[in-house]
Amino acid sequence: MSLQKLIWAELAVTDLDEALQFNVEVVGLTEVAREYVNVFLSCDTEDPHAQLVVTQGGTGAKSFALGVDSEDELAVFESRLAAIDVVTERRSDAAPGQPSSVAFRLPTGQEVVLVPRPGRPLYRHPGFDVSSRRRGVGPADIDHITIAYSDGPDARAVAHILSAGLGFVISDVLVNADDEWQAAWTRVGDVHHDIGLIRCQPGASLHHLAWTVDNMEHQKRAADTLASWGHALETGPGRHGVGGNLYSYLWTPGGNRYELSAEMPRVLGGNSEPVVRKVGEFNAFSAWGAARPESFGRGS
Repeated sequence: MSLQKLIWAELAVTDLDEALQFNVEVVGLTEVAREYVNVFLSCDTEDPHAQLVVTQGGTGAKSFALGVDSEDELAVFESRLAAIDVVTERRSDAAPGQPSSVAFRLPTGQEVVLVPRPGRPLYRHPGFDVSSRRRGVGPADIDHITIAYSDGPDARAVAHILSAGLGFVISDVLVNADDEWQAAWTRVGDVHHDIGLIRCQPGASLHHLAWTVDNMEHQKRAADTLASWGHALETGPGRHGVGGNLYSYLWTPGGNRYELSAEMPRVLGGNSEPVVRKVGEFNAFSAWGAARPESFGRGS
């Protein structure tokens, strides 16, 4: 049984036309399909499937998809999820070119879709997919998603579903003085995180959607590109204290936060216990000492 990383995310946007213009002209994505109220966008030169789905109405994360290696494995994940009392549904229309899938809903409200992707490239070859060939900001791939939760949904319940139902491993947990989870970072492979959880204001479903960029030079070029279009960064570039990846964050015209992420570390030891850190004892936001902006506590 093998689970792949994040393959697409579906975000609600306040203004579909404005969001499409930003994602195509500034970010550099390409529209690959439209179905009903959904528009499918891709940044991948090797894989024509979409990495982003945008739909009109509101903000936040409606759903996201994880790849599986074959259709036969869907039944295995259905059984694992049923064993922990998670209700699943078979789908035949998750996205263009993805005729079979299994979907379920997290306690935080987001829908998770498992999609067979047997032909997905195993790795990105830096010699044939360089940033100079991409348009706009030019991300190489979708990187990870960090979902928002408030005092109602239990982040531990989400982490339990991800770990017991799908085989995720928890890399880090950030707790307050009462040992309540303020954030958690989970992984399906050996990179530090594929799905994050951060406590935000009630009603928020997304903290950020992250895109892969190559390095700090790409971060700088991306910031220049955004500035030339009149879009300011919320914070960054910098390097996180937890995770250690390079980051830049911005609020998009559609009302959601994007992260540009590079140099995500790999974790040694697939079954290692999570590192638990206390708020205030460690600068989880920045390894370089930068203060977390006040706006960073809000999601969409």
